Amino acid sequence: MEFKQDECVVYKSAGVCRVLGIETQSMDGENEVLYYKLKPIADANSTYYIPVASASEKLRRLLTKKEVLELIDTMPKEAPDEDIWSENRRERREMYTQILKGDDQKALIQLLSSLYFRKQSSEANGRRFSSMDESVMKNAENLMLQEFATVLDLKLEEVQKLISERLNDKI
Repeated sequence: MEFKQDECVVYKSAGVCRVLGIETQSMDGENEVLYYKLKPIADANSTYYIPVASASEKLRRLLTKKEVLELIDTMPKEAPDEDIWSENRRERREMYTQILKGDDQKALIQLLSSLYFRKQSSEANGRRFSSMDESVMKNAENLMLQEFATVLDLKLEEVQKLISERLNDKI
């Protein structure tokens, strides 16, 4: 898979990035390798270099507008199945890591939905939502909103409003 300069892509661990170009670098001081130079849209101070040879494992094209809207329309209004939940904190953390580093947007939305409803349930029962779960929820939401905003050419808060409106239309 080849990416062009100025194209926006999803770097699995960093979210949406703009391809600044392709450069030859010698990171080890001996071997020259061809890299995509990426700038995250949410962090102007960071730059990533991804080897062109392994880019298909780490980068993917953005979803299309149609795919984004279909994903929004499939977001659940009710508590989802608890397949994404484990009482074992270590298992939960591993599951979260796999989903956040993966490129399955449906799994990301299922995770977000599960965490959102679990947080509501915890708060309704006077319990505290765990900081790990809260952090993962914010990270997942940020990854999803970044891509949706880029594809739909909207600001993050506008995407949140669009999601809310489309979900309310399903009632």
